[in-house]
Amino acid sequence: MKHKRYFIILFSFILLFLPFAIFFKDQSAGGIYLNSILLGFFGLTAYTLFTFELLLVSKNKFLDKHFGLDKLYRFHMFIAVIAIVFSLIHKLLNNQRDSFQTQFGDVALTIFIAVGVFSLLMMVSRLFFKVPLVDYLRKLLTNTLKIKYQHKVLLHNIMVIAIMILLVHILLASPVRSDLTLETILILYFVIPFVLYLYNKIGKVYFSKKHKYVVSDVIKETNNIITLKFKPKFGKIFDYTPGQFLYVRISNSEVPSDEHPFTISSSPTEEGLVGITVKQLGDFSNNLDNVNVGDSAYIDGSYGNFSYLKKDKSDKLCFIAGGIGITPFLGMLRYIKAKDTNKSVKLLWGVRDESEIICMEEFKSFSNIINDFEFIPVLSNDPNYNGEKGFIDEEKIKRHIKNISDYDFYICG
Repeated sequence: MKHKRYFIILFSFILLFLPFAIFFKDQSAGGIYLNSILLGFFGLTAYTLFTFELLLVSKNKFLDKHFGLDKLYRFHMFIAVIAIVFSLIHKLLNNQRDSFQTQFGDVALTIFIAVGVFSLLMMVSRLFFKVPLVDYLRKLLTNTLKIKYQHKVLLHNIMVIAIMILLVHILLASPVRSDLTLETILILYFVIPFVLYLYNKIGKVYFSKKHKYVVSDVIKETNNIITLKFKPKFGKIFDYTPGQFLYVRISNSEVPSDEHPFTISSSPTEEGLVGITVKQLGDFSNNLDNVNVGDSAYIDGSYGNFSYLKKDKSDKLCFIAGGIGITPFLGMLRYIKAKDTNKSVKLLWGVRDESEIICMEEFKSFSNIINDFEFIPVLSNDPNYNGEKGFIDEEKIKRHIKNISDYDFYICG
């Protein structure tokens, strides 16, 4: 797996600098001018990074398998910043007069900066590090504008239009117009990710039967935690390992129509269905009370690498959950109960009070079937509780696990 990952990274670097290598070869044939070379390097590299952005948000299963979709989305944020910086440098180096071609570049750059700032303020909790001023502005804008999540996503997708405009800007440049190979490669760099992007946004949602599901059960776990179970309309459910996640959108007029990611809380041993357990916190999840058995749903999965089955097998596992972070461990424990009962498992779950603990009877059943299972709730806001109080820390972990080095640890909060 690691060798394949390194190969993908190496191949990506080759693709990243291939357009510039062709450009440099053409330029060096007619004499090397530093400003022209720098213009080409920053401009072509910025364009290539922006096209990579489209590829990263197309939910590619191959890339997810080797890197994990959550990591790819974080990387997507980083390269967006680098691409905008390179575009600004390209703009500063360009000493040509304004023209039809440069106006396209200016429009694209303006959109990139505007969408980038909007995304940083409204959609990202942190980039490279937390900035208190940014946190303050985010809260102020969120409370003032009250923009719903689906509208944020729609605004963020304007980036695709900017990449189209940027492509026109580049194709109008004389060094590109004079080289058919470079021109073709630059067009392909946009077309291939764009087709994958359209398939992800439209093709799978409206035309793929394997993504069509129906709500088969609605379980109210607590006053703000709900479990939804789905069964496929056609054929069987997708393959998944416990701990992975999926994307879901539900056809119900009371629920926002955009898709959202949720951890799968069911086990693949539960044939014919897949389930999610959700804490109602946002625009989408707060409306899940309105979901009814029989509602149609679109489900896209599975994604992610957070599963003990995807790592080197260990007989001793420690799961540490905070709040609704229990969901991947529900799936893993249900799988262990059905298929892997010889495991030694410690589960530490941090919640505010006992009212937030779901599936208590099921946890008791795990103790009866799994060879060595210990469930340790840790309550932070219940002084009358007889068990562990406060927060999960090193002292509590060592109290329940004598030989820490023998265990593989999985943390989700």
